[in-house]
Amino acid sequence: MKRGITTEELSYQFKDEKKAIEAYAAIGFDALDYSYDMYAYPGSPYALDSYLEYAKEIKKVADRNHIVFNQLHAPLYHHRVDIPMTETELKEEEFLKSMTLRSFEVANILGCKYIVMHPRKFKNYKTLEDHHKLREYNLNMFKEFIPYIKKYNIQIAIENMFVFDDKTHIPVDTSLRTAEEMVSYIDELGSEYFVACLDTGHANINGLNPCNMAKILGNRLKVLHIHDNFGQLDQHLICGLGTIDWNLFIKTLSDINFQGVFSLETCGMMYNMDPGIAEDCVRFEFQVINKLLNSIK
Repeated sequence: MKRGITTEELSYQFKDEKKAIEAYAAIGFDALDYSYDMYAYPGSPYALDSYLEYAKEIKKVADRNHIVFNQLHAPLYHHRVDIPMTETELKEEEFLKSMTLRSFEVANILGCKYIVMHPRKFKNYKTLEDHHKLREYNLNMFKEFIPYIKKYNIQIAIENMFVFDDKTHIPVDTSLRTAEEMVSYIDELGSEYFVACLDTGHANINGLNPCNMAKILGNRLKVLHIHDNFGQLDQHLICGLGTIDWNLFIKTLSDINFQGVFSLETCGMMYNMDPGIAEDCVRFEFQVINKLLNSIK
């Protein structure tokens, strides 16, 4: 199984993603989860007319360092879709949509197999009717991307989500919270176009065992976001610093014959980190997962 990590960890620390890619390769990672979502702001390299040329430069750096891009994270939509948006918010929505469409071209240049996407959320979500309305909204949204999936020969990986109650901070139901619902989305949308991205930290927050989720997803599971927490916050910690049983999870991946990348999304390890030791932290993360994966018999 290949070892992977998001580009954002060292990109934020180094302020230079080319240097970050070189460092990841030197540490020993085989693959990268391209953090395209960190560029979803006006004036970023991917918001300029020269965005394709920038993507080609990044691909050249990866090729020189013998590391591949397995997946790319699409921009995140932050506004709830069941309440009216302001004029400013509508403009933000339009910008994020254009950046999302560009991500297909970028992923194609980088050689990514998958684009990870989040579903949209409701501000008011309490009833079964709300659930059906949100499901219909998300299914229609995902269907809009099928022409781009076909054109660029890329699959969308739908990620499992969580939502905290505003008052109690307890995780509550939302779209694509469970593996069963992920399966229903993928089967309805078409498994030739859509696959599953299992985020282990999100599962743990929801009180769901990522091992059980992986078993239910089965061969639909193609992408992983690997990180740990204590089931209360989305902390994005390295395996073993939270409450997930990683030995069992590794065994489960072996049991379902998962052939993808064991890809870290451990940006929480970098919060308040001195840039001078950031690379040492990532090297430690690699050693942790390397030992885990080498335990597979």
